Amino acid sequence: MSIHKPVDPGLFGGALRSVPQNLGCEHGLLGSVLVDSKKTLEAVEEILRPEHFSDPVNAQIYEKALLMYNEARKVDILTIIRHFEHPDELIWGKLNPREYLAKLMNAYVSPLVALDYAREIRDAAMRRELMTLCQQTSDLCSRPEDQRAEDIVEGHESALLHIAMGMSDSQPNVTFHEALCNALISAREAVERGSALAGLSWGYRSLDRLTNGLVGGNMYVIGARPAMGKTSIGLGIALRVASAGLRCLFWSGEMTAEQVGARGGAAKSSLNLRSVFSGRRWDVPEEAATGQQPELEGWQWNALQGACDEAQKLPLEIDTRGGLTVAQLRSRARRMKRSKRGLNAIVLDYVQLMRGSPRVRGRMRYEEMTEISNELKILAKELDVPIIVLAQLNRESEKRENKRPAMSDLRDTGALEQDADVIALIHREHYYIQKEASSGGLVKRDKETHDAFNVRCQEFQERLDAARGKGDVFVVKNRHGPEGRCRMLFDNETTWFRDAGEDMRSPAWGAGLEFA
Repeated sequence: MSIHKPVDPGLFGGALRSVPQNLGCEHGLLGSVLVDSKKTLEAVEEILRPEHFSDPVNAQIYEKALLMYNEARKVDILTIIRHFEHPDELIWGKLNPREYLAKLMNAYVSPLVALDYAREIRDAAMRRELMTLCQQTSDLCSRPEDQRAEDIVEGHESALLHIAMGMSDSQPNVTFHEALCNALISAREAVERGSALAGLSWGYRSLDRLTNGLVGGNMYVIGARPAMGKTSIGLGIALRVASAGLRCLFWSGEMTAEQVGARGGAAKSSLNLRSVFSGRRWDVPEEAATGQQPELEGWQWNALQGACDEAQKLPLEIDTRGGLTVAQLRSRARRMKRSKRGLNAIVLDYVQLMRGSPRVRGRMRYEEMTEISNELKILAKELDVPIIVLAQLNRESEKRENKRPAMSDLRDTGALEQDADVIALIHREHYYIQKEASSGGLVKRDKETHDAFNVRCQEFQERLDAARGKGDVFVVKNRHGPEGRCRMLFDNETTWFRDAGEDMRSPAWGAGLEFA
């Protein structure tokens, strides 16, 4: 039988409310613990915590019983009483511990019933948490000068998430036989689909070969230094997934939706990115009469319009909210997942521009990034979709003679390195060779002969030519497969990545590629 105690009538416009609690279930469950602790605690310990009890005395008894049980000690009235020989007066008041424990034993219920009682106790606890949260939110709303409404909503959503995570029963164990049989079923389904992949295609065959595709529930991190092409490859993945008819959500923390669209349009129409922004040609000299670049020609406008028409068919949605939190992402992604069209993948550009919950803001950035990383991994598993996270690497690689990035360059990104199922790092040698030239790397050195300088210049030019239009994606962590190198092509004009074996004239968005 549920018992409710009254609270202040000020909450919710003055209506008299009561705090949910179920003392009868608390007494009955604790009685079961004292009579048959092994069977009872085996049944309830995974879903019931001491803080779920509304009565602090009951909470303390349950906490001590759990402690003794986990130390393989017998729990009954004779063994537990020593913990309460000097009870905290603030908790116990005038209660006599021996008399109170004896009353609990009289309330004993069967261990078979105790699990139902535990669920009732936890349900009442969740209701109390919700009432407290609503009270706090109401208080914040009455002080509009303290926080913006958007911040209040965000804090409320984040707190709701933490409450929701404690509501479900523990996940049951799966036998190894079941796990292996399910893996076999998935393999047969992949063959029937005509695909060798465990999940969706990246849209890039070299990445598919190494990682076996994008698997739901996994988090994929793509890291790079600025100007390496994080956004380019992230948008390329999103567009190629969408070109296969699979719905994708792309978040950009540093660009407008129009800028994201322009990048995709430049790649599709094979035009210089600046041409898409300005409507003028940048592949020819400026006009002498006007001192400006000439306008795009008809065929170029037609190519852009064709890209626009093609984009209408793509199930790709762009989110450009600044300072996105995981709570905000979860809310939108859940709605998309529940809709008829569903949700197949999420791409985030880039993770350092996301914000942690109000609970961790103002702390060390490492703590905030760790929370973001952990919650993104939880979200991937909850929605059963792959989440591709773009991350900016620290400057350590640029201090090395060999500029190739390493997994340790992710060190400033919280737990991202640990939480990721796959980590891939982008590297374009051509960028660094050009940078070396522009920073005076080809200046004649002291005591260097003219012939030696010419040889060095020739070798430098050969390196530059060999690296032009090329890039690499190094898979440096792969929980479910090998590590390795994916050779890529990079078009600097359209800022677009392709597979090394891909025809540069083929459709940029991946039409004609084999998708899972």
